[in-house]
Amino acid sequence: MLATDGSPHAKNALKQAIEFQKLYKCNVVIIHSIKDNRLPSELYPNVETLYLKHTSFEDLYKEAGEKLLKSTKEMFGENESFVETRLIEDETPQDYIKRIVGEENFDLVILGSQGQHSKIKKVLGTVSSKVAKKIECDVLIVK
Repeated sequence: MLATDGSPHAKNALKQAIEFQKLYKCNVVIIHSIKDNRLPSELYPNVETLYLKHTSFEDLYKEAGEKLLKSTKEMFGENESFVETRLIEDETPQDYIKRIVGEENFDLVILGSQGQHSKIKKVLGTVSSKVAKKIECDVLIVK
């Protein structure tokens, strides 16, 4: 599983996930949660344009999340068929990861050490620190 929010650390985690997928020919599930209502950073310059097309911020977050997932999946190139994306609307990333790792028996979770808006936690971001403490599979936290 790869958790992404479009941050620089998440992009570095993506590079690691691509290498793992090539090496082990494994399936990858990419998740992005809109529960905390944060837009991927590459969409910030276009917020006004995006918002004009929508009736609510929820629609805006969904569209931005879908775009992020699509572009992240495309980075797997010829191995894209091994990749599934999931837009998480009703759970925080850490709660979703904790629940789904147990239900679907994931072997590894890959995520960036800091996501969007995580200046409060300097060493590890909120999501990565909570995931590392709460789940029962291996976690790769990428800087």
